[in-house]
Amino acid sequence: MRSSPGSKRSLQGLDWLNFCVADVQTGFGPFIAIYLTTQRWTDIAIGSVLSLGTLVAMASQLPAGALVDWMPSKRLAAALAIAAITASALLFVLMPTHFGIGLAEVMHGFASCMLNPAIAAITISLVGSAALGERLGRNARYSSLGNGVAAAVMGGFGYYFAPGSVFWLTALLGVPSLFALSRIESRRVVRAQADAARPHRSTAAELRALFLDRRLLAFMACIVMFQMADAAMLPFVGSELAAKAGGIANLVIAACIVAPQAVVALMSPWVGRAAQRYGRRAVLLLGFGAEPVRGLLFGLISAPIPVVLIQSINGISAAVIGVLLPLIAADIARERGHFNLIMGAIGLAVGLGATVSTAAAGAISTRIGDHAAFFALAGAGLIGTILVWFLMPETARDQVTVTVPSDPR
Repeated sequence: MRSSPGSKRSLQGLDWLNFCVADVQTGFGPFIAIYLTTQRWTDIAIGSVLSLGTLVAMASQLPAGALVDWMPSKRLAAALAIAAITASALLFVLMPTHFGIGLAEVMHGFASCMLNPAIAAITISLVGSAALGERLGRNARYSSLGNGVAAAVMGGFGYYFAPGSVFWLTALLGVPSLFALSRIESRRVVRAQADAARPHRSTAAELRALFLDRRLLAFMACIVMFQMADAAMLPFVGSELAAKAGGIANLVIAACIVAPQAVVALMSPWVGRAAQRYGRRAVLLLGFGAEPVRGLLFGLISAPIPVVLIQSINGISAAVIGVLLPLIAADIARERGHFNLIMGAIGLAVGLGATVSTAAAGAISTRIGDHAAFFALAGAGLIGTILVWFLMPETARDQVTVTVPSDPR
């Protein structure tokens, strides 16, 4: 069945939920390392706790997705995740011990893996399939705007006040996030017709069929290669700028963060419309194809201003992945169900690719040099693009029905 369009109030609530959640999540970026350094943590200790957060996030993708699938209310799942992220921010300033920070990283890692699938599930229940692509583009726009605003505000707080003020602000931003979530109306969704359309299987057989689905396996393989190309690029740009640009390196890196966000904010709604009109695969090729171009240019050019322009290309890829990842998951879930579990599986592929990217690029840079590392990352991006062309099937179907995960109460 088709979900009736969400009310204006609910859709506005979804806009601001994406904006505020992005604000909250920004506090867990590079500010962690800066704050822990002021607390006299060693580089090894900082690296260890950040690695713990990464490992928890990777290990939590499937369990968190399955938990959100199991929970009848997706709004409750989102609320619990926001509350846990808020609590983890408070732990950073109230208990800056190894135990407290480790616990905060564990809580944040698991809660983040719940939050994004829950918001995507709420989106599906509000707009249905016909408007899903454009709505996901709007989600990405508000998320990008939230990231940009939060980075600027938190950077100012960290500069003018104590470094821990960033985490007080992060926790405080949990309040408007929960308020925005409360503006989304409870919507009951009848699933009997969709369930009847699928052949009855046991849970084990259903899950086996899901994880052997060619579309899911192909997309996960493509995403691994995309993240292998993408994840290490900006950190290597930062290290190169620190060596060559001196005092303006921080300003250039800030511009490298803001510029792609502006591209994402401008481009995301178009990506959603294009995916509905031309299909997922054509738009994926655009996003994936931008990565090898970016890596190649970084390998050839290192002047500060051109670097910012080159990094802006990442906005194309980020807009495409941000919109298409949940959209393709929804395509597969329309037939298979288990939307949030699918999101978790794809999230696991994202984590694997990012982990390999930083390790492999670091090894290449140490042995051969930064330029060789950029060319290697560009090669991974090219392989990912080729995989999309030859391996990735079109997942769009006639936009008639959507299997909504369940009530977003």
